[in-house]
Amino acid sequence: MAKNGISTKSATTTKSNDSQKGSQARGSAEPHVTDKGICGSWPKLQGLDSNPQGESGPQFWQAFRDTFAHIYTLSLPDPSEEARFTLSTRTYHLPSAILMRSQGTAFIMARGPALVARHADQLLIYLELEGSCDNDWAGRRGRVMPGDIQIVDYARPFHSVTTDYANLILILARDSVPTSLLGLEPHGFVFPHGSGAARLIGAAMQEFYAQADDLTVGEAEAAIEGIVGLTTAFARMRLAGDKLDRVKSKRKAAFDYIDAHFANARLGPDEIAAAAHLSRASLYRLLAAEGGIRSVLLKRRLDQALRLMLDDGGDECSLKEIVKCCGFGGKSQFSRAFHARFGLPPRQYRALVRQQDFDWHQARLKADGFDHDSLFWRTQRVERSRSIQMP
Repeated sequence: MAKNGISTKSATTTKSNDSQKGSQARGSAEPHVTDKGICGSWPKLQGLDSNPQGESGPQFWQAFRDTFAHIYTLSLPDPSEEARFTLSTRTYHLPSAILMRSQGTAFIMARGPALVARHADQLLIYLELEGSCDNDWAGRRGRVMPGDIQIVDYARPFHSVTTDYANLILILARDSVPTSLLGLEPHGFVFPHGSGAARLIGAAMQEFYAQADDLTVGEAEAAIEGIVGLTTAFARMRLAGDKLDRVKSKRKAAFDYIDAHFANARLGPDEIAAAAHLSRASLYRLLAAEGGIRSVLLKRRLDQALRLMLDDGGDECSLKEIVKCCGFGGKSQFSRAFHARFGLPPRQYRALVRQQDFDWHQARLKADGFDHDSLFWRTQRVERSRSIQMP
């Protein structure tokens, strides 16, 4: 991310002398074509190269840092990096966006709250071509690798440490970004290089850049609209996936806590919610589809009770021990709940299943609400018994 820091207002790396700065300033302004050309046709895009001679060194670094001090806080991983510091870009300016290919040496870039308050007018979509960068997007942390697609919102803070790099960037004026994308708060979204999102968005961006010299401004605007639409669709999918993952994670945390505290007959929603880092209301919503907290507690206690009954290879676990281990209020409460769930009192159920073969056990347990993963304990137990009995 550090290397994508090119402002729409100043899109090229500034060289060390004033005349070059002036030339670049003019270059930045001229391509912003908003009127159609002669006979109503759009003009062709024009690329602007910065640092074509490949200048490098301390003076170049100082000029670069000073030019963008109002947008970023810039530094180097090591002072010795000044000697080789360089950056070159090729940019195509449009009325509401910039397409830019950038490459250079390692540096560090940050935007804190003060800088965000001054310049928060852009959203960036960029494809990492070479190198990597470690980023902190206002609390989202991750490493961007070649082939990854990243979204950066200049209205949010970030910190980035990059290696030597090359990337392709689409810099969008914030007022041109559809609210359908901004509303997803995509700052720090990364589509990994192996994903369909990264491959499709990346391919579109690279083909756009490859054809840029032959495109009109109107055609380029249409291409940008397509890339932004594609990015929006995948960002929406990403957000839905993240939400589902968070729900699964919270659900697992709640279940893990319940399973670890079966013996506590007073286990209740407040304790479970705190363990899963949820409010009580959020916990109720999370488990509503499964009948609520009481239903989940009872089901998992009965599941554990059945495991204890069937996993005992010698003396039978007494009902009293099962009641204590699983947090039931008493034997009568356990027996009623067990009968309601499994159709037989506990002792009769155990006697019945022990008369049957393994396949019958599997079918009966599935019918009683055990999924494939939760039957793993039973499969292991039977396989161990079989191996012991073999001569």
